[in-house]
Amino acid sequence: MKKLLFTFLFVLFSSLVIAQNPAHEAWKKQRESELLAEDGWLNLAGLIWIDENKSYLNAWSKDSLMVSEEPTAGNIGTFQWLGDSVWFLFNSKISPKPKSQKTLVYPLDYGKGGGAYFDHWKWTVIERGGNFALRLRDLTHPALRAFEPISVFDYDSAFRVNAFFRPSFNQTMEIPNVLGQVIEWKVMGILEFELEGKPRQLTVLDELGKFFVIFSDITNEQITYPTGRYLYVDYPDRSGNTIIDFNFAYNPPCAFTPYATCPIPPKVNRLELAIQAGEKLPKEH
Repeated sequence: MKKLLFTFLFVLFSSLVIAQNPAHEAWKKQRESELLAEDGWLNLAGLIWIDENKSYLNAWSKDSLMVSEEPTAGNIGTFQWLGDSVWFLFNSKISPKPKSQKTLVYPLDYGKGGGAYFDHWKWTVIERGGNFALRLRDLTHPALRAFEPISVFDYDSAFRVNAFFRPSFNQTMEIPNVLGQVIEWKVMGILEFELEGKPRQLTVLDELGKFFVIFSDITNEQITYPTGRYLYVDYPDRSGNTIIDFNFAYNPPCAFTPYATCPIPPKVNRLELAIQAGEKLPKEH
């Protein structure tokens, strides 16, 4: 009887160790912190296309801002194009006065903050396919308070696989996003690996100097996000070897807000198997 109990406890303890990989647990907490951060995805309140003619930002109400071709009584300021930059010039009559009357809103270094602030709003400008859009944030957005932890598969070492990287040179790929725009991405190369007894491959893109994979699999729609998920992969060693760990696959921003411009996985990155690892479909879906 004692022997059976010991065996049961050993198996139970072993399964808990597998499910609670320390790096994976830390990653889950980091993901939640990123979503809830000031520059996270939960507080987005709008994505408004602007140009040099439609450049006046106005307060329509306390909880609504708008862009127009002419200033209104609630004008906060105007966007100005100076060379390759976009600046926001605050209306000198608004109250309370901003710390700086002129603020750079494009381009901004990724992950380093920046942008313009007024009341409970923050905004920056992004560029997609040669067009510019106001990315508006509500720093008191209800989604911040309503957020629930992301559902994630237990860590499974079966989805941590060895891969060989074959580099590509001077190659690009057109990747569509959810808005129907087509963005040209730099292709880093191909990852070759084996999973469930069959050879597989994924095309790797360059994302701010990192190996970035946009992929889909047969869990999409039912268990994971419909259009697919994203994954970063470590650079290979000198022999071209690296590791793909699907346990760190994460949902695109569009899983949390309608105001993102998520790229869609290319057909070549469709895996005909169930990747039951990484983040699952968020609860609100």
